[in-house]
Amino acid sequence: MRTTLSVGQLATLALSLSPAASALSWPRWLPDLDTLIVRADTNSSNTATPSGKSDPAKATNLNTGGVIQPTAKGNSTDTASKSSEPTHHTQFPAQDPAGNVVMVTPAATAQATNLYKIGDKVTWGWNYTNLQGTPTAIDVLVSVASTATFTLTQNMTFETPGVYEWDTRQYQDDHVGNPLLTEQYTLVIYDSDGSPTSTAEAGYLAPFSGFKFGMYQPKAATPLADWQCPTCSAAFGAGERRALGAAAAMSVVTVLSFTWFVVGFGVI
Repeated sequence: MRTTLSVGQLATLALSLSPAASALSWPRWLPDLDTLIVRADTNSSNTATPSGKSDPAKATNLNTGGVIQPTAKGNSTDTASKSSEPTHHTQFPAQDPAGNVVMVTPAATAQATNLYKIGDKVTWGWNYTNLQGTPTAIDVLVSVASTATFTLTQNMTFETPGVYEWDTRQYQDDHVGNPLLTEQYTLVIYDSDGSPTSTAEAGYLAPFSGFKFGMYQPKAATPLADWQCPTCSAAFGAGERRALGAAAAMSVVTVLSFTWFVVGFGVI
């Protein structure tokens, strides 16, 4: 007959066998189990330890020419741009006259209107008077009755006296679309920092437009064989023949009258 074990009996049997199981579960020739169990380090990092030096990494410059470090200065290294610093402008007493241009070549005693042939070289010379502030440069142009303007030079170096030579033939060749005309012109000289219409300021150069001159285009030369004189002729015209006949008739009448007078009075 099979023996039936109750639940309580099975539990009692398991508890009685647990010391034996514990003794048989870990060999005696191995170290004690409690010596192999190490408490986890809560402060350890999960990141791998770097194999190199602990110094922070530095950026390597591969540019062998060097690196230009920016500076705190406001000056630009671009020589083509103008300086941002304001230009110092000296104020002269208001009662002082403005600077002016006095023509030297041609002289003021020359003829009223100077004539230049288009194609020739023209030379002008002038001095400055009452000038206290030196201009940075000079502009020279000529105008035709305020309808056309011909710029001759810009930013010409300021010198005393001022001299400019104008090659009108070269100018014509370079400005085919805007040629010089047979007209009366006005020479204009002014400070490059201003304009031809700038207001005169004490001590500084005022725009000059006090020299007028004329230019003309010469006609092409005509060969002597093709030249004709409309007033020159070897033959007499009808009027000339009538005048000559009248003069001859008057001469005959005068001679006959004088002869009759002399014979009639018995002078001869």
